[in-house]
Amino acid sequence: MSVGGQRSAVEVYAKAPDMRLTVTHSPRGESLTAFDGHEGWMSGGMGPPRAMTVQETEAFKLDADFHFPLDLEKIFTQFRVRPAEKIDDHQAILVVGLREGQPPVRLYFDEGTGLLVREVRYAQTPLGRMPTQIDYGDYREVDGEKIPFRWTLARPGGRFTIQIDSVQPNVPIDDSKFARPH
Repeated sequence: MSVGGQRSAVEVYAKAPDMRLTVTHSPRGESLTAFDGHEGWMSGGMGPPRAMTVQETEAFKLDADFHFPLDLEKIFTQFRVRPAEKIDDHQAILVVGLREGQPPVRLYFDEGTGLLVREVRYAQTPLGRMPTQIDYGDYREVDGEKIPFRWTLARPGGRFTIQIDSVQPNVPIDDSKFARPH
């Protein structure tokens, strides 16, 4: 991961249907973000892990969906297709996903490949809707599926890029890996 020129190692563990753990190793210690299929938790190295807020959980639940692009009809109750927009040098079809009681999620699909190239979602906070933009790139085929090896996340507080070096598909991961430590 690269933030402000600083590089840190990141491990991402994902298990179907909806479990995910991200471990960031930095000079200040480990930072963990996890979703166990029901609830999310975070740990920043100092102090005990804390439960995610409802808004954080809703956002990370989308990230944890192992088959996110295939599960869109399960996640969203309604879609609105908007005119294509240019992202980098490609035309991208904009699909707005709607869910009851949640802010809309904007999904941009490359017109030529059909791959998800950008996601813009919002978390409702006391200060209003806070956006998170995730740009996906460097798609590579792994076991017959195209997977983005680069994610660039941008939020009002900053921007960082995660570049995946390797993927190990179908490695058994015990569910306890995603459980919040007590």
